[in-house]
Amino acid sequence: MSHTRSNDSSQSINRARSKVRLGSIKVVATLLSTVLLIGASIIGVAYKFVNDIGTSVSSNHSTSKIASTRASLLNARRLPTILSTEIRIGGLIRSLSDTVQIMPDQSCLVVSVEGQQITSINPNLPVIPASNMKLLTATAALEVLGPEFVFTTKVVGLSQANQIVGDLWLVGGGDPLLSTIGYPATESYPTMHPTNIGLLIDAFVATGITEITGNIVGDESRYDTERFTPTLGLGIRTTEVGPLGALMLNDGVVLSSPVKPDQPALSAAEEFLRLLTERGIVVRGAAKIGTASTDLPVVASISSAPLSDVVSEMLTNSDNNTAELMLKEIGLARLSSGTRIAGAQVVQSVLQEFGLPIDGLVIIDGSGLDRGNRATCALFTSILERDGGFGLLGSGLAIAGQTGTLRDLLGETTAGERLHAKTGTLTGAKALSGYVAYAPEKSATFALILNGSGVSNQGAYRPLWNGLANALGALTEHPSVADIAP
Repeated sequence: MSHTRSNDSSQSINRARSKVRLGSIKVVATLLSTVLLIGASIIGVAYKFVNDIGTSVSSNHSTSKIASTRASLLNARRLPTILSTEIRIGGLIRSLSDTVQIMPDQSCLVVSVEGQQITSINPNLPVIPASNMKLLTATAALEVLGPEFVFTTKVVGLSQANQIVGDLWLVGGGDPLLSTIGYPATESYPTMHPTNIGLLIDAFVATGITEITGNIVGDESRYDTERFTPTLGLGIRTTEVGPLGALMLNDGVVLSSPVKPDQPALSAAEEFLRLLTERGIVVRGAAKIGTASTDLPVVASISSAPLSDVVSEMLTNSDNNTAELMLKEIGLARLSSGTRIAGAQVVQSVLQEFGLPIDGLVIIDGSGLDRGNRATCALFTSILERDGGFGLLGSGLAIAGQTGTLRDLLGETTAGERLHAKTGTLTGAKALSGYVAYAPEKSATFALILNGSGVSNQGAYRPLWNGLANALGALTEHPSVADIAP
């Protein structure tokens, strides 16, 4: 068709030229009309091309086109930008079509680029989010506590000369990363920003105290003593989280025992006593648990890394204990109650204050281990879009093929290390939410949460994860020549 239009145009122009040579003024108008007609035809073809490119890839999801395309297409100054955007987005939509077609029914997917939802499947369906719940906990913690907040562990007691007269109290400050120097190396995902309790021992020894006449008493009174979420499955307790407390050392693990003790504060006091003895400090008493008087002077203290780093560790390694203790700290900070329930109330309030879509939201815990949690893909993408991919959330996520829970996943996709995401896994639930950077300070946002029998099996979720990563990895800031060529 374009070839016929070109021949017709050539003939019209030749006729016009012959008449111009005869001096006919009327022919000038004819020539101009012909040129304008050809230009209008070209613009019409371009309009049809752009208008058709953003069609939906599936009847069960929606595709949002760039706003005001029809109104602005004939604006010559904006035409290149519109074409560029439509070509890129249209290509991404087509690339996502295979992923869309194999989505399980009780699942959701939202992909956003430059503020536009380009693919949306069940965006408002409340699903089991698994560890993607940590994104909610992180968002609230950064807002309520602030990125510079630190957890402080201290020892208090009455000192006289070179003695502690009576008991020395080890007071827990809720630090989820408090550990001995060798503990991180024993973890599947080594703690990224550990608080080395050995430095607290150093600070104590530096005071010149050589004897404690009483006991070493662990104080965990900052939070409640709910060790596990009551509805948490027995198979998850101790293996994935807890027993929880405001004074936990090495996640409550005793390196010489295969079983975690029920009282983490007592275990911490026992280890602290052992470390003091190794440094030559004489302890006359034993390890115990109790609550210190608030008027006892501080002998030594140690602080965690800033909250921004603790959040990064929680998201990258999917650290459940960190998420649960952080939830209690949020409750303490805003409601003066260091409990899971208070923390959950604060998280919901913060999300509501931000104007995020919380319909269907159910917060049972901070880690996402409980199967009673519910959230939507629309909520997760909204949270991620607030950060933009390059803020504290984005920088704290696992990197495909490199770090944390993604160190062995998605590194070979076209997105590669440009994909940063939070994973989530429970029986019957598999989640991946995050970003793919495609230009400096520009990223696509996605949330993919699968629910249903068998979705956590590799054969079920890997094709979806790989398809999503490859599609987003091909997105660029500007279309290539190959993208534009017919």
